[in-house]
Amino acid sequence: MTAQLRLVSSDGWDGPVPVWCNGAAPLLGSAVTYPADSGTPVTSLVPDDLPAHRLRFGDRPRAKGGAGLRLIDTLEQTRLDGRGGARFPAALKWRAHLAAGGGGVVVANGAESEPASAKDTALLQFRPHLVLDGLACAAEAVGARQAVVWLHEGAHAVHAAVVRAIDERRAAELIEPPVRIAVGPSRYTSGESSAIVRALSGGPALPDFRRVPAAVSGVNGRPTLVHNVETLARTALAARLGSAVRSPTSLLTVATAWGRTVVEVAGTTRLGQVIDGVLGPGAARTHQAVLLGGYGGSWIGPHMFESLRASESAARLHGVSFGAGVLMPLHQDSCGLAETAAIADYLAGSSARQCGPCVFGLRALADQLAALVDLGARRRDLDRLQGMLDEIDGRGACRHPDGAVRLVASAVRTFAADARSHLRASGCLHRGVAVFFPVPTGQ
Repeated sequence: MTAQLRLVSSDGWDGPVPVWCNGAAPLLGSAVTYPADSGTPVTSLVPDDLPAHRLRFGDRPRAKGGAGLRLIDTLEQTRLDGRGGARFPAALKWRAHLAAGGGGVVVANGAESEPASAKDTALLQFRPHLVLDGLACAAEAVGARQAVVWLHEGAHAVHAAVVRAIDERRAAELIEPPVRIAVGPSRYTSGESSAIVRALSGGPALPDFRRVPAAVSGVNGRPTLVHNVETLARTALAARLGSAVRSPTSLLTVATAWGRTVVEVAGTTRLGQVIDGVLGPGAARTHQAVLLGGYGGSWIGPHMFESLRASESAARLHGVSFGAGVLMPLHQDSCGLAETAAIADYLAGSSARQCGPCVFGLRALADQLAALVDLGARRRDLDRLQGMLDEIDGRGACRHPDGAVRLVASAVRTFAADARSHLRASGCLHRGVAVFFPVPTGQ
């Protein structure tokens, strides 16, 4: 199957959103697809070198002193939050860094640990200078002495794109803090902020149970900002436009068995429109649910995903989150419980193995769900599954178990009819056609 690729705007118009249109400053402006059977992206975009970047966005504004304080105010006014999953307000991190004395470290987190996401990859391949602009602005604003780009060791194309961009900026003799690249293992948890801080401090790239925020005490005890690359790209736009960015766009990855498509949409766009725009007109009606936010996200049913707008504030009104900006539509013929069991097994295998909930809880959770899928569970086992969810939630040394709990709990709610059918051992309600996003093997 070849998906039809279109960028969908809130008014139904198909095509790239013009740059600086109505205060909405697109980061990409066109769709980018990473086919499952190829590492070569499919898109009309051309990667920006430094001259093309300057032509598109202009020179980077300086962010030292008063300009940096004004930029922090802008981030607060525009409510810029983290786009790596946590959605923590960026301005609060910057103020905490300054209150801790400044002069620490700023990290651009480009280690896209979420297997279903490709937005960070697309940004670093096609708009690397926008990310580096944001990194430079953040470093200047908080007086950081080090600026780091954190990547996975297996992301060779992304690494090459960032190296080229850094070399171009050095050749142009831009006045900005020097940047270095640090590489960590390609694991699900190695892109988590505390894992990054731990690795840059000389330890293993594993999540850490932190009582003090990294912005206060991070790498080797110094104040440290860790921002997703999309957050920094949006910081670069905010530095140029100020609070005029009234209608920010969202980068979303629609993940299916055929690949991952990154689209950019206005916050008023309905998720049903996004799915139709990527998979073809009417596609949303052929899907029974959507996994929102990625592997640690939540399943939502058709009534919600067809009408929910592409904004975090709208999602939180329904008790869910966009997380890392991932949509994983589940076709009518697929079993949501079986797909969830495969992801839960992957998350259990991705454990940092530093506490009981990770080592034992996640494995027990995955095994119990697998028994339900295999028609080997009974009603008491469903009660036992719920008990496991209650025991694990919030008790891990890091947040990895919480994501697994959120995923499984939402599956039990969303696919309640499927669970009843499996418990009666009367069989699955679906044909089991493999159209969902494939779960990676090994860690």
